[in-house]
Amino acid sequence: MKIVVSDPVFLPEEYRKKLEVLGDLKVFESTPSSVEEFISRVRDADIVIVGRYGFSGKAFNASRNLTMLSVWQTGYDHIDLKAASEKGVIVSNVPDYAFDSVAEMVFALALNLLRKVHIADIRLREGDFDWRNYVGNQIMGKTMGVIGTGSIGSRVIQIAHGFNMNVISVTGHPTEEKARQLGVKFVNLDTLLAESDIVTLHVPLTPSTEKMIGAKEFAKMKKSAILINTARGKVVNEAALIEALKEKKIRGAGLDVFEKEPLPVNDPLTKLENVVLTPHIAFLTEESLEECTYVCIQNVERFIEGKPQNVVNPEVLASLRLP
Repeated sequence: MKIVVSDPVFLPEEYRKKLEVLGDLKVFESTPSSVEEFISRVRDADIVIVGRYGFSGKAFNASRNLTMLSVWQTGYDHIDLKAASEKGVIVSNVPDYAFDSVAEMVFALALNLLRKVHIADIRLREGDFDWRNYVGNQIMGKTMGVIGTGSIGSRVIQIAHGFNMNVISVTGHPTEEKARQLGVKFVNLDTLLAESDIVTLHVPLTPSTEKMIGAKEFAKMKKSAILINTARGKVVNEAALIEALKEKKIRGAGLDVFEKEPLPVNDPLTKLENVVLTPHIAFLTEESLEECTYVCIQNVERFIEGKPQNVVNPEVLASLRLP
């Protein structure tokens, strides 16, 4: 059985050895320069572990022996799931990992914006030591609006209480019991947007969440509000966000994810001072990387055992081709 790691992932020696026991292993440690190069890497594989590189329908069609794709992350919007299912390929991801890391990043971005850390760092290096240029705001006592109360959203709420914040939330299935457990007040989206000092997104990308935050939503937010997005770039209408930031309809934004990744060097977002940008690294801690790799390889092991787990296209299970 041929196992291919198609692009860069965190793979310490102990995990590499586990894969070598499972099959004939080939590891690529560079990002493919083209779709054609990517296809050449995966064409003959039985199982592929893929990182951030897109697995297109063209790649699935060119893959002669592929039976299982293990995605080295939670998100799989870079995978052509329809093509995978049509080819009978099981796709598994790594759900519910890195929620501590991502939740911490929410506050790193928010505090950066509130205290103007990014601006102060740049200007201090240029010799500006005038305190009047760096007056910010504290986070204590502010209202945080959390959209989505899964593992990450729930951890964000927990941390927010540590800052003595008032927390309101929008969730798919609000109950009084859940509100008590989390210590939040569930509201509708309009209320959350109108009352929050910080709005943070924690929803998956689905047809119903795509561009759920756009011009209409920005118009309902406080002019002093901050938007944090560590979820998926396409949950926000980026053109509307850029306009809102340029025209000071909101105070600022902390973004770890974008509609197009990698973010182009000359993207309009890179020209704005009231935005903090990070390259999709909210999950990126040593602790979370190890957890992700562990589950990613476990997905492969379970598939080989005939007990696939964390499957994101379960319709394929009925016609599963086990090794």
